[in-house]
Amino acid sequence: MGDEGNVNYTLLHSANPTETTETGDSEKYAMFSVPLIRPNDKLIAIGAKQNKVKFVLFIILCVLTLSLTFILRFLLGFWKPKWKTLITHSVCAANEATVFLVEERTKCAQAKVVKVRLQKADLGNYIVNKLSQFSDHNDDISIVEYKLDRYVFTGTSLVRITGLGDGETTAVLKDMISSDNLALDTLTQVFGRNILDVPLKPVLHFVLTEVLTFFYFFQLFSCIVWYNNYYEIYATVIIVMSVLSAASTTYITRKAIVKLRRAVLFECEVEVKRGGKIETIKSGDLVPGDIVRVPFAETKVSYDGVLLCGSVVVDEAMLTGESVPTLKNPLPFEWIEEEYHADKNEVNTLFSGTTILQTRPPPSGEDTNVYCLVTRTGFRTKKGETVKFMLHPSQTQKFKFYSEAWTYIKIMAVIGLAGMIYNIYDCIKNEYSVADAILNSLDLITIIIAPSLPLALSIAVYYAIRRLKQNKIKVALPNSINIAGKVKMCVFDKTGTLTEEGLTLHCVLSVNSGVFSEEQTVNIDQHLRGALSCCHSLSVINDKICGDPIDLIGQHASGFEFKVSDIEQELYKNQVTAETVDSKTGAKLGLIKIIPFESHLKRMSVVCEAADGEVRVFCKGAPEQIMLHCDKATIPGDFTTQLDNLSSQGYRIIAYASKTLPNNNDILSTPRDSLESGLTFQGFLVLANRLKPETRVVVEELKRAGLRTVMCTGDNLKTAVCVGRDCSMIPDSADLYLVTAELREDGGLDVQYTLQEHTPVGIAMEDTHNMYWGPYRKVHLAMEGSTFQLISKHDKSLMDRVCVTGTIFARFSPEQKKSLIDEMQQRSYSICMCGDGANDCEALRHANVGIALSKCEASLAAPFTSAVFNITCVPVLLKEGRGALENGMAVFRFTAMYSVIQYVSVLLLIQYESILGDYQYLLEDLAVVLMFDFALGYTKPAKILAMKRPRGSLMHPYTIFSFIVQTVIVVGFLLLSMWLVQQQPWYDPFNVIRTAYLAEGEMYVAYYETTVNFVHSSFQYIIISLVVSIGYPHRRALYTNIPMCISVLLTTGILLLVMFVPPDKIPKLEMADIPSNTYKLIMLGLVVGNLVLALGVEYSYRVCPPLQWFLKFLRCKKGHKNKFKRLVDEMDGGGTWPLESSSGV
Repeated sequence: MGDEGNVNYTLLHSANPTETTETGDSEKYAMFSVPLIRPNDKLIAIGAKQNKVKFVLFIILCVLTLSLTFILRFLLGFWKPKWKTLITHSVCAANEATVFLVEERTKCAQAKVVKVRLQKADLGNYIVNKLSQFSDHNDDISIVEYKLDRYVFTGTSLVRITGLGDGETTAVLKDMISSDNLALDTLTQVFGRNILDVPLKPVLHFVLTEVLTFFYFFQLFSCIVWYNNYYEIYATVIIVMSVLSAASTTYITRKAIVKLRRAVLFECEVEVKRGGKIETIKSGDLVPGDIVRVPFAETKVSYDGVLLCGSVVVDEAMLTGESVPTLKNPLPFEWIEEEYHADKNEVNTLFSGTTILQTRPPPSGEDTNVYCLVTRTGFRTKKGETVKFMLHPSQTQKFKFYSEAWTYIKIMAVIGLAGMIYNIYDCIKNEYSVADAILNSLDLITIIIAPSLPLALSIAVYYAIRRLKQNKIKVALPNSINIAGKVKMCVFDKTGTLTEEGLTLHCVLSVNSGVFSEEQTVNIDQHLRGALSCCHSLSVINDKICGDPIDLIGQHASGFEFKVSDIEQELYKNQVTAETVDSKTGAKLGLIKIIPFESHLKRMSVVCEAADGEVRVFCKGAPEQIMLHCDKATIPGDFTTQLDNLSSQGYRIIAYASKTLPNNNDILSTPRDSLESGLTFQGFLVLANRLKPETRVVVEELKRAGLRTVMCTGDNLKTAVCVGRDCSMIPDSADLYLVTAELREDGGLDVQYTLQEHTPVGIAMEDTHNMYWGPYRKVHLAMEGSTFQLISKHDKSLMDRVCVTGTIFARFSPEQKKSLIDEMQQRSYSICMCGDGANDCEALRHANVGIALSKCEASLAAPFTSAVFNITCVPVLLKEGRGALENGMAVFRFTAMYSVIQYVSVLLLIQYESILGDYQYLLEDLAVVLMFDFALGYTKPAKILAMKRPRGSLMHPYTIFSFIVQTVIVVGFLLLSMWLVQQQPWYDPFNVIRTAYLAEGEMYVAYYETTVNFVHSSFQYIIISLVVSIGYPHRRALYTNIPMCISVLLTTGILLLVMFVPPDKIPKLEMADIPSNTYKLIMLGLVVGNLVLALGVEYSYRVCPPLQWFLKFLRCKKGHKNKFKRLVDEMDGGGTWPLESSSGV
């Protein structure tokens, strides 16, 4: 790879490419991981280029076949893109490739290669110069496009192009700003246009993608067979239904993409500085390296960029879901050794999709404009990454339901083929021609696989989306609904999620002479008031102070007036951007510089000047971090005691400190560490952050359902522990250990477990969520992000234990939250993450199910967005997920049994050389079956989350056993009904033909066996619909499903009419006239017996312990399939951890 580590691009997979040889040609395979897909999901990129011989032969064939070859190749691309490409291309060395064949899982796609010629005049540009190391002998570089991402081919691998500046020092960025060489044409070819133009393919493409599938080809085949057998009406209805189904699916799919496209497509005019001049261009023409003049207000940002000078207040609700004005400050270029990273330096970065609310000009200089350096454009921006996630979501879980549906289809196809072969043999034996025998037998194949099967895979999800919308939950990824039904763990943010968004002031603790004062809300120490008044990132928008709620509370408590206009600059030696005025004394403080809050540092600072010329630094942040930067002599002796006492009561604590700077100090160029060292501790701002009323109820509901509940927050550890206790996430009866880790010089870890003392209050709820283990049933761990990071990096064995017993994770940065989700998923947990956006965005997208609490309609923060601002949305979504999964299983099982019933009934009638009539098929398939397909999926989820999750597997022993037993019952009662009719005194021998006449005078043949078979099999469809409607424990009872009840009553009434109305009244059904009403009552008795036996057997699976044990035995499970359960078993036999000595762990 050479010097690739220095380039400004993210290498996603650094493994060496594999060399293979085939037919003497050397092929280079570049393996890499596509962004937003788990690191274990490897892709193989195979280079190919056009083969002139193949291409000429293809053109000749197209001419000779009147373009039929071209059409066939075009259609082939929908099934086998690799084959389509290889018709005209040949595999070649990667450095010669014009396209790459990217193999992902079982799919293959073609990735286009763009050759970009590097001009010598452009080599002065920083980016072009970096790219030149990957150019070939013609000064060309290869840019590969795949899933809206771009990669540069380095000669040995593919490196993802992200943007400008990541990993570079501020000194390098400063040099890039001064460069006038933009190389516009080259950069546009490399990065593409700066526009989120979601590909919208033609309607024909959507139609072909939908219909060029197995099901639609099978339906076409079935209709041809039915037309051949004169079932014209039924075949026509199926064709119409298929066309309507394809049209509606195409419409819905295309509408969703159009909606996303309209939401993200944005282009406006921007002013850029090029060649020392300001010019106006379209935002789509921006390239990395452009310097943009930021407009004043109410404008959307169309790029990611570093703020160079001045300040900007933005609303990032579209990205984070949190509609709070956020202050962006210029990158401190005076700190020349600092590295810039877009994620790390969020406070210095404008992101695409955010809205500018206000700009503040730089405090000094002739140019009062605000400028920004463009670093990322198009789909490489933060907004672009989110859009790519929506279009190509992460495959976070292998969902069995869909893959097993295909296994079922293959099995049923084999059964249908066996029946077809038997029928061909029987027909030939009865002296049918081979052609007639085959044509008559093809009908069996069309019966065994129901045409309505695709409907079964989607109808339940459709109803779930409608109900979620009624509960104010927006669904961006419908397939995630079924995954929600398999969730094993719920992870919650704290502030704004478990607790109220709005904080209230509890008190202020100031420090005088090294001693904490009494709790105060008024008469606060003057120095602490000064810190409260200006150590924040508030803004004034439309004469209203806006910003973070904590900042607002602190500023209000200070008693100072905050203003950004009408500032008396002549009072200050330095240029100030804002001013605070003491309402009591009239003392003024001018804001010179803001050093923004950074999550990994857990603190922020400001530099202020008083009217008397004194310059002070005010710093605030996490108490444990502020303490490290203070002069120890100024720290009160009871600092830790006070902090622990307040934290254990659930208060949120912000520490403040300050120091005076010498007058000759160069404020702007002083490094942050120097400004924030040797501080004088000033005191605490203590905030009450109360639980939301719904939180405890929801947490207890989730725990009763056997779901683990975990908190992951950026707040203080002991505050988080207190909230965890209050919401019953940690029961009073449980042992909680605070875990700390330090890295030894030899590379090992010293891990300490401190048992937290706790006095139980009231009667605690039983700790049901740790139900899997014995000794550790009541053990919970709590730790900070730094400890988690050390354990994750240095002790995987301990990380296993942390993942199955950890409950409180505090002081976690956004990156650490994402790492926690990844670690849990590696141990087989399916995770639902719920947060309020902002710092939770990455974790929300990495979780199997992510729910953002946001009232912003356009929010792209997570796959699910709840406009109800509490965690009641979590059980609602999980219930709908479980209900949708069970409903989908029910519809699928019903459709499968419908195929079996019809298949068996036709096979039985073949023995009597009879078949069902055209209208009999229509009544069964349309009036009965299709109605139930729609009605079954309408069942609402249960009101209570059950302890056991739904199976979600078609190959589960229960599902298979039920299918086999119900099939036996179906066959048995069909045989019994046909045998009984033959025992009746009025029954004529089979070879006596009974005739009846249609109104037009045409004649049809009706046999008793056919009539009995049709009536009883039709009732069996109703019986099976009732069997699969057994809702407990994940769905409500049948009587709550009104459409289902109506369907049962309506179809039962229709069949009773068919039984008792004389056949000549309904001649098109071709029914035989059964002369005995007594036998008709016997038929009804058989139906009731069939119903009782089918329901009885189905219920016995749930209440009969021996049968349940037998089904478990059939599974032949040798151990737990989930890794976390295996880890628990190992822990149960592994000593007394964490009570054992922890030194040297």
